[in-house]
Amino acid sequence: MHDSPDSAETTERVPPRGDDWYVPGGRGQPVTGDPGSRGLGEVLDLLTERIVRYRVADLRILYCNRAWAGALHSTPDQLIGQTMRTVLPPNELVGLEQQVARFCPGTTFLTGNVQRSVDRWIEWTDLFLDAPDGGEVLAVGRDVTERREAELQLAASEERYRGLALRDELTGLANRRLLDELLTNALARSRRQGDQLVVSYLDLDGFKEINDVHGHSVGDAVLAELGARLAAGMRDADVVARVGGDEFVVVQECPVGMSERVAERLATVIGEPIETHGLTLRCAASTGSVVAEAHQDAAALLTAADEAMYAVKRGRRAGVR
Repeated sequence: MHDSPDSAETTERVPPRGDDWYVPGGRGQPVTGDPGSRGLGEVLDLLTERIVRYRVADLRILYCNRAWAGALHSTPDQLIGQTMRTVLPPNELVGLEQQVARFCPGTTFLTGNVQRSVDRWIEWTDLFLDAPDGGEVLAVGRDVTERREAELQLAASEERYRGLALRDELTGLANRRLLDELLTNALARSRRQGDQLVVSYLDLDGFKEINDVHGHSVGDAVLAELGARLAAGMRDADVVARVGGDEFVVVQECPVGMSERVAERLATVIGEPIETHGLTLRCAASTGSVVAEAHQDAAALLTAADEAMYAVKRGRRAGVR
């Protein structure tokens, strides 16, 4: 759906004829003749729409209005008779040649597209006309920059809000919702490729005491630091998520037999000293790691890892099940 064109008054009133043109903004009054004729040309020069007519065979410009010429920092008199190849920027010429390549002699059809032109967005409507010399194109371009930028801003906002909805605000890690999606994808990928998928569920030991003694600002700093540590060094396919106050999940694809080392590495990362607010703090974590089995989906795998973590917490040891 196209925006309605800007209105432009015209005082020229010509009796209707078979070859009349109805000009946008002309209040329905027909103007006689070809685009190059004086009466119609004067009206078209008043419009903000960019209008150009050119021959398909050699891309020679047969007519253009002031708006089209002005966009090229020129005048109609300077451009008419030249070819599109000599006046258009290379990036616009590529798109035009692709459009023209679709033309078949003996046909008349309409196409539309939106193109970037320097710093503006132009919505083009191209009318391909059959003609004895091989065909012509009448192109009308409407500046839709404001609309296009609003659409792009809306899309960016939607993407940003989607990202916020899928990310933990404190650590920037995946939240439970995104974890479910990424874990499902990782399961499918590991089964296709024959890799081993290890899911580790971590629960921090003694974190409540840090919060109670030093306050929530220190506790938040500890969580943010641990989240950054867990994410550091991970591959693109790996996943780190915060799923609760002091609970994290790590998903890693690794060679068979390496699951024990995964749990050990995570325990080492968590156990390193944390410097924050003038304090040196240490944390530990109960970590339960499980290897994905063929029958498990994402929910079942997370439940198994959670149960393994609680079994470890009861025994106060890092473990893999």
